[in-house]
Amino acid sequence: MRITVRTYLTLKNIVGDHPLLETGAEIFTIKDLLKKLSAMAVKKSTHPDLDPETETGGPSVQVLVNGRDLRQLPKGMDTELKEGDNVSIFPQMAGG
Repeated sequence: MRITVRTYLTLKNIVGDHPLLETGAEIFTIKDLLKKLSAMAVKKSTHPDLDPETETGGPSVQVLVNGRDLRQLPKGMDTELKEGDNVSIFPQMAGG
C-alpha cells in the first residue's frame, strides 16, 4: 500500500524529499505510521515529539489525514489508512 506522508518544519527531515511511503501491509493505522516514523527519526538521530502511544500522536504534533484533523476522526489513532491517503504532520505552533 502506498500513502503520502509529508512532515513540516522541525519534523521535515524525517521523510525528507521522499513523501511516498510503501507500507507493505494490508492494514496500516495512524498508530502504525507514527511508530514507523519514530523509528526512522531515531535512525537519523532526530528526536521529534511523535508518540504513537497517545491519542493525538504526541503533545507537540498535529496529524491530518486527507486534510482532517486526527482528533476529528472517529477511530483516532486506530484509523486505518488506505491506498493513496495523504498524511501531514506538523509540529504544534504558538504565537499570535
